[in-house]
Amino acid sequence: MLCIQKCDMHLFQTEEQKQPIVYQVEAGLFFKLDPLFQSVLECCEGLSASQVVQVLAGQYEAEEIVEAIEELAQVGLISDGALPVVSNVPITEGVAACGVSQTDRLQVSLHVSHTCNIQCAYCFAHGGDYGGKAMLMQPDVAEQAIRWIVTEAQALGRCQIDFFGGEPLLNFPLLLKLVPFAKSLGTRLGVQVGFGIVTNGTLLTDEMKQFLIDEKFQIKVSLDGGRKTQDRIRKFHNGSGTYDVVAENVKKLTAEAPERIHLQAIMTAYDMDEDQIADELRSLGTENALIDPAVVSPDAPYAVREEHLPVLKQQIHKRSRRALKAILTGEESKEFDSRIQKLLTRAKSCHGCLGGKQYLAVAADGSIYFCSSLADAPEFKMGDVFAGIDREKQQHFDAQFNVNNRPECKTCWARNLCGGGCLWDARTTTGDPMHPNPVACEQTRYRYELAMEMCMEIGEMDASLLQRRYDLEVVS
Repeated sequence: MLCIQKCDMHLFQTEEQKQPIVYQVEAGLFFKLDPLFQSVLECCEGLSASQVVQVLAGQYEAEEIVEAIEELAQVGLISDGALPVVSNVPITEGVAACGVSQTDRLQVSLHVSHTCNIQCAYCFAHGGDYGGKAMLMQPDVAEQAIRWIVTEAQALGRCQIDFFGGEPLLNFPLLLKLVPFAKSLGTRLGVQVGFGIVTNGTLLTDEMKQFLIDEKFQIKVSLDGGRKTQDRIRKFHNGSGTYDVVAENVKKLTAEAPERIHLQAIMTAYDMDEDQIADELRSLGTENALIDPAVVSPDAPYAVREEHLPVLKQQIHKRSRRALKAILTGEESKEFDSRIQKLLTRAKSCHGCLGGKQYLAVAADGSIYFCSSLADAPEFKMGDVFAGIDREKQQHFDAQFNVNNRPECKTCWARNLCGGGCLWDARTTTGDPMHPNPVACEQTRYRYELAMEMCMEIGEMDASLLQRRYDLEVVS
């Protein structure tokens, strides 16, 4: 007698959906469950099909039960070794849920400065010097870094160079030299070169602003909200607040190129009102506002911890309701559009981001690191711009941090969606990049539950909208 086994799945129910939703992990399929199907799933483990019929005989007709068992098997929710199994799903790299989407370009953070003119309580760069000697990148190192980046990008034909720090504008004269050099080299090697900068916004002069705008930089300014929030966490070295000068500079930037100005807020336990933070950022003239929880040790007084999850989930839920309205009216929803598309394509992710592959960082001394956030970790050094990447180490990282090799990840129902999340977040919060941040994980899982719920609601209101909006065949 063959016994039924339940396959890897996640069953949940949301506030808006009366019926539970089930997600089949390996196939990436998700459905609303009718009571009959839910009853079969609840009792079938270890029983034969005929025994399930006997158990449910008082509630449903035998023919209905058998049909339900067959349908559950066809979509891969149950198996007895003889029932049909769903086909495999292709694997792709990179997930937008982690802030890095699938890409056809090389993206490198170029650390032109390992020093900073302000102090931030949560700074992952240890005040800008990454735990080493404060320094500015020297011209010979910088030029070789550009040669390495553009040459490395030839296979893809595109690269994005993001000037980073510390505070990169402390080395602004170097930027004036590097941008034309990179553009010229890109033209010669057939590589399209784009530029970005991540700045605290305190040093921007009119000359700097005009240069960044003229060269079509994507400009990310770190600003944590209104004056009270910003000045509590991000201060000048003399202890004075930074808000007024940053806000004034942002207004000047957004007056000329609002679409290319992105405000990045780091939310701490001191101020967790995301709506208010977002409103304060947008009041400066751009709709491009991103808010992320601080990634710090849970022991820090301003850390976002497990106790804050109810508040975080409440805010995520509110944003999902707003996103649903936006999608139904044809507007953009950055937070949920990418997740919905991820669900509908059913593509699996093996890693949380493209770090160590198509996203890299070059430190001020020319060392190449897995990513900017891990540029203080010698174990994540992958080579230098003079000798290039250690390909063996690159392959080692690829295998080591595969989501199926990480203890907590390989049993998590959302593993194929998030790919294991951010290694820096894991290392900072748990002390080990192999063990993800449980607070971040719970938020990720909740976002995907809400995204599945939104798919159901959109399908009920406009059956063809998902297909039109995401230019694909709906598989759910």
